[in-house]
Amino acid sequence: MKRIVFIVEGDTEIIFIQKCVMPYLYGKGFSNPMHAQKMLTNRKMNKKGGNVGFEYLKNEIARVAATKNVLITTFLDFFRLPTDYPAYTTDSHQIPVIEQAVKERISEMMDGSCFLPYIQRHEIESLMYTSMDGFDIVVDDDVSLKKLQRIIDQYPNPEDINGGAETAPSKRLLNIFPYEKTADAELILEVLEVEDIRAKCPRFDAWMEKLEEGLRNDRF
Repeated sequence: MKRIVFIVEGDTEIIFIQKCVMPYLYGKGFSNPMHAQKMLTNRKMNKKGGNVGFEYLKNEIARVAATKNVLITTFLDFFRLPTDYPAYTTDSHQIPVIEQAVKERISEMMDGSCFLPYIQRHEIESLMYTSMDGFDIVVDDDVSLKKLQRIIDQYPNPEDINGGAETAPSKRLLNIFPYEKTADAELILEVLEVEDIRAKCPRFDAWMEKLEEGLRNDRF
């Protein structure tokens, strides 16, 4: 049985993996050791996380792979993805092409069957629009709640929410209420059911399906 390591960019992603994804997988009967970590970007200063380039990702994967007997996956935001990623494009519909190019590049230095790249379209905040359950916890005025409900009604697939500079999922939250990324994200995401997110977010669902298959087979 291999352990699985989730390589992510920031604290919100760490929270989501630890509080939502891991418990969900354990609840489905998997007993693999699981760990989430941010990418190391400055070894001397022990600086981690942020929108970091492909070389940092490649180095992080190499460090994790060197520990052996491990499966590795990523949880990265497409929004502001660095331009040095293989097959880079600003077209979010081409994310699978980027993921395949990343897997091919990583496979040049290690066994590619141990690596599953996943790039979230557009930000992790898009998943929060799965339902009002999380927003009901952190928002206490009816006007703001109605605005959030309208966005949910407008986007049956939350992954389609625009990733522009002023219309990204997080910017929409900030325009509606004083959203505090780490504190509010933890409360919102922890309330949401992973099955509900999977039902509304097809890219996320496909990633989870591949994760489960990889855990069953010890390979991706």
